[in-house]
Amino acid sequence: MWEKYKCKDFSKTGNVTLPNQWRKQFGLVPGRQAEICYDEEAIVIKKPEQNSTNNKRYISEKGAIHIPKEIRDISGIQPHQEFCLFVDEQDKCFILKVV
Repeated sequence: MWEKYKCKDFSKTGNVTLPNQWRKQFGLVPGRQAEICYDEEAIVIKKPEQNSTNNKRYISEKGAIHIPKEIRDISGIQPHQEFCLFVDEQDKCFILKVV
């Protein structure tokens, strides 16, 4: 079950800040990589699986992650377009979905 965290406009740079309380719980701490993929009309951000070939990006000191251009293009998300960030505690991931 997804829990809506926040809705806001997507940045020009493609960075999204992940909420601290769940970042730690999901093992997505600064300096570590996160896996980013597009699945069922949403961008999924989670701890990388061992042999995954999905995109991976490092989490910044402030808890932000850069969504790769190819994922942004596939999802159709544009700068200043509204999106909502959801939290999936069961699967330990974040879901970014265009509104």
